[in-house]
Amino acid sequence: MPQIITAPVNVRPLLVLSRLIKEDLRNGDEAAEKASMPYYQAAGEKMLEAKGQINDGTFTEWLKRNFDIGVHQCRKYMSYARTTLSIENESTPSVTSLREFERSQGSTRPTSGYVHRDWTAPVDNIISKIDIDTLNIRRAEMKRAEEREAQRELALRLIDIGFKVLAKELHPDKGGSRDAMARLNQVRDRLKAHA
Repeated sequence: MPQIITAPVNVRPLLVLSRLIKEDLRNGDEAAEKASMPYYQAAGEKMLEAKGQINDGTFTEWLKRNFDIGVHQCRKYMSYARTTLSIENESTPSVTSLREFERSQGSTRPTSGYVHRDWTAPVDNIISKIDIDTLNIRRAEMKRAEEREAQRELALRLIDIGFKVLAKELHPDKGGSRDAMARLNQVRDRLKAHA
């Protein structure tokens, strides 16, 4: 049978491909976020409209009850809508994300709820050095050690229970012999040593 020879395929190295894939994903996320801004604005406008119909004390509860997002997130939508409505030339601010909008408004509060202060820098530095994988391995080892100890205690109880049951049969006073009882004692001691 003749051997089929194919033309070499232009294959890019994995390092190059990983960079290109990351860039594509980042561009996709940015495009999705930019495309979502008109919807966030529309939702914010409707929330502002609803706020006008609800007492101040119950508006937050209404938000919590009706939406699967936090009140802080709802307030971002409303703030964005309020800003875009107040611009006289009716053009939206040139932002591509809610995070960028918050920065443009002077808000420094990250969306995660973490507030950065000057004194947190040394703490952040220490936390960033913690090796989470090592901590997880140690936690798993502790769980394994606890499990081994629980199994050891169970094995010792099982040995004691088995010894008592067999001692009733093998004891010289119960119809057994001294040799059988000595053998049982040796087996029990060996089992306890291994446990």
